[in-house]
Amino acid sequence: MATRARRSLLNTLFLAGTLVLAVVLVPLKLVLQGLRWSEAGMLVLMFVLIGLAITVGYHRLFSHRAFQAAWPLRLAVLLLGAAAFENSALWWCSDHRRHHRFVDDPAEDPYAISRGFWHAHWLWVMEGEVRPLAQVADLQADPLVRWQHRHHFWIGAAVALAPVYVGLATGDVWGQAVMGVLLRIVLTHHSTFLINSAAHRFGSQPFSDATSARDNGFLAPFTFGEGYHNFHHHWPWDYRNAPRWYQWDPGKWLISAFAWVGLARGLRRIPATEIRRARVAMEARRLTSLLAPAGPVTCDGLLERLMAAKARVDEALAAFQAHRETFDLLNRQRTLLGRTAGDLRRAARAQGKADRTRFRAAWTAWKATRSWFGRQAHQGSAG
Repeated sequence: MATRARRSLLNTLFLAGTLVLAVVLVPLKLVLQGLRWSEAGMLVLMFVLIGLAITVGYHRLFSHRAFQAAWPLRLAVLLLGAAAFENSALWWCSDHRRHHRFVDDPAEDPYAISRGFWHAHWLWVMEGEVRPLAQVADLQADPLVRWQHRHHFWIGAAVALAPVYVGLATGDVWGQAVMGVLLRIVLTHHSTFLINSAAHRFGSQPFSDATSARDNGFLAPFTFGEGYHNFHHHWPWDYRNAPRWYQWDPGKWLISAFAWVGLARGLRRIPATEIRRARVAMEARRLTSLLAPAGPVTCDGLLERLMAAKARVDEALAAFQAHRETFDLLNRQRTLLGRTAGDLRRAARAQGKADRTRFRAAWTAWKATRSWFGRQAHQGSAG
């Protein structure tokens, strides 16, 4: 659909102007006045609160409906998210849903990496193209979202100036304005923009290579867990961006905490078996690509063994997931089934144990085949 330019000069002045001012004023302030603990504290506090509002609110709650939130939580993320100065939640989600729908398409993806790193990072904002609101009828039905959409700039300004209010109370308006307002805005902008640019250019693709999205653990601490972008693009409706417990994703931990206190519910997540199957499929694709230099006889034999090992893992994972779903269903229906449910659960538990054993055996065989396949493929290539 055709687009038209809007506020491109204003967007450029705001993005470039805040960056230039921060580059000049922050070092000047530090040289002349040093850094107070209150300034550092407000900078970190505002950066964390507003960054979490973007990832938890704008992104996972509103854009992808990864969970449902009570109105106090929705209001909080709308207030704090406005202070990111990245447009209203409605416009943000419309562009983001379009990005997922047309990812990497230079004509349709608002921040397509195929148009270059810097275009995806921030030039697309400077171009100021107006795209009609699309696929956000569900959000338009929310009165809080509509209210924030109408007043997001003034809401954002009121929230973003919180460090200045602290400065008025402590006699440090200048220091708080430079560190807590100006520098914080720049950090918020570019930490968000890194997901559009760096997370589509640098990193690994453990789950899918259908798009340019990549997992990049280095970006995770600066983006509140958003660095695991390959996972996110493969399963955008999962409330987590990082599926493993030890991967840095404060967004998922915060959403879990909100669910524990009753502010969030309906947390959506992909089963662990599907994650494992996607990993195996990608490993098989990469190993298969090693066969190109090998001869047809070698290729056919290796490929047959590899696919057989992959099929064994897939079947084991599918069986394990089916019995897990059956067990969960029996748990939910135990009051209706009475004593019969207990017998059925014990049988399902025993079957689940057998399925886990089957999977472990299949996984051990897969790892052995994977290592053997790599060696054989390289030998075939060398020969």
